[in-house]
Amino acid sequence: MARPKQRILSPQLIAKAALRLVAKHGEFTIPGVAAALGVHPSSLYHHLPGGRQAIVHRMREELYADIELGPALDVTAAPLDRLRLWMRAYRAATARVPAVVPVLVGAPVEDLRTLEIYEALFVILRDAGVPAQQRVACSAMIDAVALGSAMDAGSPVPLWRIDGHQLPELREVAASNDDEQRAASGFELAIEAVVAAVAGMTTAGR
Repeated sequence: MARPKQRILSPQLIAKAALRLVAKHGEFTIPGVAAALGVHPSSLYHHLPGGRQAIVHRMREELYADIELGPALDVTAAPLDRLRLWMRAYRAATARVPAVVPVLVGAPVEDLRTLEIYEALFVILRDAGVPAQQRVACSAMIDAVALGSAMDAGSPVPLWRIDGHQLPELREVAASNDDEQRAASGFELAIEAVVAAVAGMTTAGR
């Protein structure tokens, strides 16, 4: 059996390899990551002893490393505007690898970077006046929108293939709007729906 190629491993390299596999295949395995890096699977455990779950945590850190939280935490800006910024940044980062969403939601959030991102979200919700007992449910709603839209960003274009079917309404709208902007436009509508819902929670709590 040929010896594996020698290379310097790091948690970052492992996470990047796993993200590439997910982008290509929708999933990753430890043997698959090891093969992609040209090392034995046991080498991965040396850098990430927690195995698959540790890799997922590191994937989150890698995916969200470039999110700038400063604007979302700027107390001189309106909280709902900060919420819009947070949602756009989170969705954009996740949409770099749309297929990663099912992988991420299957593991608890433990890495510091992602926890900091959610800390910022709860600061925004607090500043917006959302009652404390409603903030977790509110964050779940925001997750559903941002992560769902990130997955939608990986949809084929056009999405609807209707040739040979008598579907006049779908045919009419798809002819002009089923394009590269469909998912992004839908996300902007969803942001405003979330903002309205958050504003309603604030009003109801007074």
